[in-house]
Amino acid sequence: MMREPAIQLAPGAEDNGFAVMLAQLIRQNIDDRPEKKRALARMLGRVALVVSDLGLAVTLLFERGRLTLLDGIVGIPDVTIRAPSEWHTRMSLVEIEPRFGLPDPRGTVAREVFEASRRGEVQVYGALASPTLVLRLTQLMSVV
Repeated sequence: MMREPAIQLAPGAEDNGFAVMLAQLIRQNIDDRPEKKRALARMLGRVALVVSDLGLAVTLLFERGRLTLLDGIVGIPDVTIRAPSEWHTRMSLVEIEPRFGLPDPRGTVAREVFEASRRGEVQVYGALASPTLVLRLTQLMSVV
């Protein structure tokens, strides 16, 4: 049986509005779509999210069902996503193809994010080395 996911803010992260918002988003996603628990239960690694226009960063530490959000970049991330705040918000709207749980390349937002990435507005480091972590992050964070 899968244990209940644990999502917590590390000391100091409660002062980072982006970390607080992400924790709420992920909790709400799991409450609304319980199948997202499976993605979280299988995630292992560190993801740094950098909000370039606001000078904020959060590290998401995934430990198979436990997620700790840390203020700033802590440790060496497996994946780093650097983008302005508007793109971090847009990425939570990426359409997921229901049959396989992957981002739907035909989706409007998925295409917009891809184009922003191609232009350098959204920068993703480590995706080729950690594709499963990136896919599960997309599944977990998507509100659609």
